[in-house]
Amino acid sequence: MCAIEARLAEGRDDQTVVILGSDAVAAALLGGLVETLGCAVRFRRPPESPDDSLRRTRARIALIDCEDAASFSDEVLGRARMRRVGVVIFGRADALERIRALALEHHFEMLLMPPDAGTLGRVLARVRE
Repeated sequence: MCAIEARLAEGRDDQTVVILGSDAVAAALLGGLVETLGCAVRFRRPPESPDDSLRRTRARIALIDCEDAASFSDEVLGRARMRRVGVVIFGRADALERIRALALEHHFEMLLMPPDAGTLGRVLARVRE
């Protein structure tokens, strides 16, 4: 790890997951499942920007709603990569093809809503690696 990466990772909790999206119900569902897996959950605090949420939470993993333009932007994704935050994109099952294409294009893990705890656990474990 280079000096910049070490500085960015400093103070980060590897068990913290931030959920970025505009759908409060989806965020609550994911948050509850993430907590059952033993991780701390943080949420975006409107009017806070998604980038500010990444900075404030110092999370190891970000679950990002690919349907939310503010959260799923080149700027936010670039900042997440720069901070070495693992990204998992999520969306509704009726948008499967779009989610799959975005996941392949950006090399991210993906989740279809609503996920079961086992699937979410496996995805989070792969992102932590």
